[in-house]
Amino acid sequence: MKSKKKFTAAIISIPNTGKSTLFNALTGARQAVGNWPGVSVEKKVGKFSINGYQFELIDLPGSYSLTPTTLEEKIVRKFIMETPPDILINIVDARNLYRSLGLTLQLAQSGIPMIVAVNMMDEAKRLGIEIDIKGLSHHLGVPVVPIIARTGEGLGHLINTLLKLVDGEIKQHPPQISCPIPLQESVLSLAEEIKKIEHPSILSEVFLAERLLDFSEPATMGDRSNEQVNALSQKVEEARLKVEKSMGMSIPTACAQCRFNSAKGLVMETTSAAVTATDEFTKKLDSILLHKYFGIPIFLGIVFLLFQGIYALGTPLQDILGNGFGALQEFLRGSAVFQSLPDFVTRLIIDGILEGVGVVIAFFPIIALFFIFMSLIEDSGYMARAAFLLDHLMHVIGLDGKAFINVLLGYGCNVPAIMGTRILSSQYNRIITMLIIPFTLCSARLQVFLFVAGILFAPTVAPWIIFALYLFSFVMVILVGLFLKNVRLAGNPEPFIMEIPPYRLPTVKTVALRAWEEMKAFLNRASTLIVLGVIAVWFLTNMPPGAETAGPDTWAVKIGQFIEPLFKPLGIEWQQIIALLFGFIAKEIVIGSLAIVYAGDPASQIASLVTPLQGISFMIFTLLYTPCVATIAAIRAESQSWKITALTVGLGLFLAWMSSFLFYQLGTLLGF
Repeated sequence: MKSKKKFTAAIISIPNTGKSTLFNALTGARQAVGNWPGVSVEKKVGKFSINGYQFELIDLPGSYSLTPTTLEEKIVRKFIMETPPDILINIVDARNLYRSLGLTLQLAQSGIPMIVAVNMMDEAKRLGIEIDIKGLSHHLGVPVVPIIARTGEGLGHLINTLLKLVDGEIKQHPPQISCPIPLQESVLSLAEEIKKIEHPSILSEVFLAERLLDFSEPATMGDRSNEQVNALSQKVEEARLKVEKSMGMSIPTACAQCRFNSAKGLVMETTSAAVTATDEFTKKLDSILLHKYFGIPIFLGIVFLLFQGIYALGTPLQDILGNGFGALQEFLRGSAVFQSLPDFVTRLIIDGILEGVGVVIAFFPIIALFFIFMSLIEDSGYMARAAFLLDHLMHVIGLDGKAFINVLLGYGCNVPAIMGTRILSSQYNRIITMLIIPFTLCSARLQVFLFVAGILFAPTVAPWIIFALYLFSFVMVILVGLFLKNVRLAGNPEPFIMEIPPYRLPTVKTVALRAWEEMKAFLNRASTLIVLGVIAVWFLTNMPPGAETAGPDTWAVKIGQFIEPLFKPLGIEWQQIIALLFGFIAKEIVIGSLAIVYAGDPASQIASLVTPLQGISFMIFTLLYTPCVATIAAIRAESQSWKITALTVGLGLFLAWMSSFLFYQLGTLLGF
């Protein structure tokens, strides 16, 4: 590899070993996020340079094996088999090597230059585990480096080892894995057949032979002729039937037993502790946070404190940004350049674009704090425990903890949550989950609620309103799930084993990088889709030419008044109706629409014209009605059904109208 200057490296591990943390530490902000071809699983690619070498680092999905049973494992296998990288960086958990080494042993046989990074060495030390790094490296046949990805300790050693690997200074050899004789003979025999084909891959023939045997798929050997490939496929199938008959078990099961027997022996030989160790700190903390009776109240209390913190820190910063935009508008209005422009253009720029975008950007501190706090909770290991706490509750609607992870993701954004349902275990889980996700209070709806609640309620009351909306959202998710369970749209649910990661102290770098990616997406929306929506609303409230802004002759008023009788029983006026119509494009546009419709000083006008009862009714409708067009498109793409898509839209509109109607009418009867 000495002659090369550009390398592709893949970082790979089983879930919850710190893979993303190491990826972020190596690449920093030089990352691009997309999807793997043909699927909705996220693909992250980053770049970094060292000593004149350029590396493209690919963050592979978490995978337990190269024998595919999940969508993630299929992606990893396809990548390794068809486009093997120049280098593999495999992360293993120092606290439980046995759990990680099954995948490591498979990868070490591949023939791809590889580094094993033993992560969480600090936690292993705290548990009294000592690891013989040299002994582990000797048995695996690849370099092994101890690291603490969270703090960056050992990163220099890892990079130096990477450089030695690309310079050809490190020689590797495949590990010795003892297998039943029939299986071993078949693997070696097929390896010889693969050698005859002269395949162009850097992968080891033994590795390729075992991969072809442990999964029933056609053999692929690059640009070899169909005749050669077909002959090989036939030999693979014959060998598979012969070996499975001889051993009385499937080849994937036999291979897994071989690997984990080797892993168990390797752990006993290279560590000072048992195969698994008990983390007393985690046990004690879990006895409180996962308590049978107090666990859920503690979770709700943490969520409430989260929003209290967001308001306490974010409101002053929000006021500063809002006042700054106001001052900019006044400055531009009085400038010679804008006074020389036609009145229509001046109002479009200052009262339209700047007013709408200014209101959205003013909420950046609150949105930023939301993602920072959520990143802290996720990075600490508590988010997975929240899913565990509510696992039994999800069983009520026939779902499991894994589905709840998608629902939790929906509280950030519905679109990736819908797309992520593809990895769920059954058709039932996928369909039901994607139908309940639109009723989660996503971050876009949160922006609307922060805006309205901040105007209509005191700072001490507003957090309670937001908290109540989150609770109402979750109640609606359960109720809709119960309804859909009885509709019987798909098959039966399947069991799921949930993994709980250890507690960790979040690092500033990790939290900041993760929060920045979320905030960057928000800023992109604010500068594109939201701006276009705000301009459209401004035109509706200022057209036809000569009409007074938001006056009785404008198109916006006429549209709002036409459908107002339908919303009158909900306490929703035509101004909010216009905002809801544009909210179909994206919920973020609702804020900009309100800012344009209530021209001049939106906050004071809303405060004087909208009662708290009307405001809450409006927020309930916003929470439940038709999701944004991107979410609807995602549901159509994932379900491949117009029936499911139509059900999403119709159910949302019906529940939004009924809920707002009942709330507003009951509130009116009670004298609010």
